Amino acid sequence: MFPGWWIVISGAIIFAYTSGTFWQGFGAFFDPIVIHFGWSRAITSGVISIQRTESGMISPFVGFFINKFGPRNVMLIGIIITGFGFIFLSKINSIISFYISFALISLGVSFGTWIVINTSITNWFNKKRSKALAFSSAGSAFGGLFVPIIIWLINVTDWRTSLLIIGIGFWIIGIPAAFFMKSNPEDYGLMPDGKKDTDKLDKLNASYKEYSLYEALTSRLFWQMSFAFGIGQLVLSASVHQIPAISSFGYSREFAGITMVIISITSLLGRLGGGILGDKFNKIYLISVAFALQFISTIIFVYATNKFYLIIFALLWGLGFGSSIPMRFAIIADFFGRKNFGTIMGISMTINAIVGIAGPVFVGWMFDINQNYQTPYLILSTSLLCAIPLTLNLKAK
Repeated sequence: MFPGWWIVISGAIIFAYTSGTFWQGFGAFFDPIVIHFGWSRAITSGVISIQRTESGMISPFVGFFINKFGPRNVMLIGIIITGFGFIFLSKINSIISFYISFALISLGVSFGTWIVINTSITNWFNKKRSKALAFSSAGSAFGGLFVPIIIWLINVTDWRTSLLIIGIGFWIIGIPAAFFMKSNPEDYGLMPDGKKDTDKLDKLNASYKEYSLYEALTSRLFWQMSFAFGIGQLVLSASVHQIPAISSFGYSREFAGITMVIISITSLLGRLGGGILGDKFNKIYLISVAFALQFISTIIFVYATNKFYLIIFALLWGLGFGSSIPMRFAIIADFFGRKNFGTIMGISMTINAIVGIAGPVFVGWMFDINQNYQTPYLILSTSLLCAIPLTLNLKAK
């Protein structure tokens, strides 16, 4: 099998575990930690903003380290640090240690997941890039299926034991997966997508514009794209509040877990569908539709009066959120090329993180004041409406 697909498979496994335990799954730990320590939701959710800030600051350097040391070594270090971060999180006894543990997890996740995996996949695929990115990111959607398991594990043990198990699991799953990461197909006498005719390498490389880092950072295209994607992620950045919000609506944590499962399934379908369609149709139009679906679903979430509306929210949110993921990275590669993809993507993610810092803290702060989640989510939903015209006006030069 073409080695690029092994990168996709191992990336999907890491995405699944990270999503199930952290990106989507950490919401299951939110209420138990708040109740245990008596912290406000604004202070507790502030750690998510710190995590996103740190991740954004680190992201540009990840691409540099990938070019210098190779994706395998970078990912190994990231996985090891992430495991230590979760183990330390299981031992916290103050808000300071809580923030320090998240800083460790953020550092590890930055080096061990998104950038290194997507950079490797982008280097190994060209015509099938959207599909490959979709298949790997499908792991994140699949990981959401573990959220009810995380909730169950917390119920039968406690949140500290669950975090300890998760940290050790990162080493057991992540270290073997890291050994499948490879830099470029050209180093193995191959071309992207599995072609073996090395005589066509120059022709392939000349078929699209390769931006230098300076050219990218001085282009309007880069900044408009990064800002558009950043405000398009504001609601997503506050997803740590989804489980607590559903509970505040009067539903059980178990039903909140079921809602996360529905989001995971539809997100999986969205990622796969977005990847397939992204290789055939205009990605700009497709990701704009994805933003529209997220806006509509957020409005339904805000005004949900029964379980039926929450299920509709989960269906539409999963499709919109899921389909946008592979297209984001494919668009960056299409616009700016493969050579400096890791660094350019890392800086773009930094901008996304800076814009998205406000999301989780704003929602937590508004809840502390008004004791409801509807108002902050309604306000944040307008950011998606702003992201759509900015995205539709993106044009490569």
